[in-house]
Amino acid sequence: MGKHLVLKSYLNAWLPILSRWHGRLLIIDGFAGPGEYNNGHVGSPIIALDAALQHRHQAVRDQEIVFYFVESNKKRMEHLKALVDEKYPSLPKNFIVRYASATFDGAMSELLGYVEEQNRQLAPCFAMIDPFGVSDTPMSLIHRILKNPKAEIYISVMYEFINRFLGSREFRPHLDNLFGSNDWCRVQSISDRSERKEFLYGLYKEKLKESRATNAVHFELYKGYRHVYSIFFATQSWVGADKMKAAIWSIAPSGDFVFRGSANDEFDIASPDFNPLINAISEEFANRWVTPKQIAQFVGSDRTIYHSSQFKKNALKPLEKSGRLIIHPDDADKRTRRFTYRDDIRLRIIEEGQNT
Repeated sequence: MGKHLVLKSYLNAWLPILSRWHGRLLIIDGFAGPGEYNNGHVGSPIIALDAALQHRHQAVRDQEIVFYFVESNKKRMEHLKALVDEKYPSLPKNFIVRYASATFDGAMSELLGYVEEQNRQLAPCFAMIDPFGVSDTPMSLIHRILKNPKAEIYISVMYEFINRFLGSREFRPHLDNLFGSNDWCRVQSISDRSERKEFLYGLYKEKLKESRATNAVHFELYKGYRHVYSIFFATQSWVGADKMKAAIWSIAPSGDFVFRGSANDEFDIASPDFNPLINAISEEFANRWVTPKQIAQFVGSDRTIYHSSQFKKNALKPLEKSGRLIIHPDDADKRTRRFTYRDDIRLRIIEEGQNT
């Protein structure tokens, strides 16, 4: 599934970054499932274990990693335990697998208590939250996880389910908990379906940021014309947002899946247009001296749908070719050839139509 391909790609990038941490890494799967499905797809617990065990960086395999799998369905949990025992009969001693036969909400108090007891400073953690509805993922719980500045959350939001029950009085408390307020009620005055969806997505992103996330990346996965998943990724690091967007870009062109982010609903990664990136960088940095390192932080954040590996070739180079980018005279000797941009070089972008 597309969301699992993105997850695998992101974990491959995330693990070596956090392997520099000398304590415990924590990977939470809040709705772990059985580990594999009838269609042959493996579940997120197996993806997480494989990502760590098979990583090419030895530092990742040497790091202490706690995998905390939460599943309320007893049959699915039993299947997951048996599958993990079968696939990994001799896990490294530094890889610890814990199970909780409970709802995600119910298990989180024990989980966060365990982390706080073991570490005065919360360990870096990555929480995967993939519910089948909306009742088990209150914003108050997201807020608790994000109290840890090194925490990141990868969560599915079930828009079709939400939209179906918007008018149900019995469903209102669940939506209040999901969004952390009753602000969602304003959607009832919006008749257009696409505008209604954009309002709810924008509100959810806003609430994630109120819960300490500095970056909230939203993407949707479609199969053909059918909407399959809406994913939100919340982090307090622009690097995390950057790596997630890179993972999305690497996976989305495969198969029938298309990335459609909130910044541009029709954006097709298979045939990308970088003019919006050029315009965004120009608008943000025009007429002042900046470094590529500063631009990378802007591009990598949730303020664009691009990632930082793209802007030098696809934005800075075209800007310089058109005469709209100049290098600081004192930094000219830092370049061995034209159209290369060291992170510490100073450059200036000229507004379109303005003389240099």
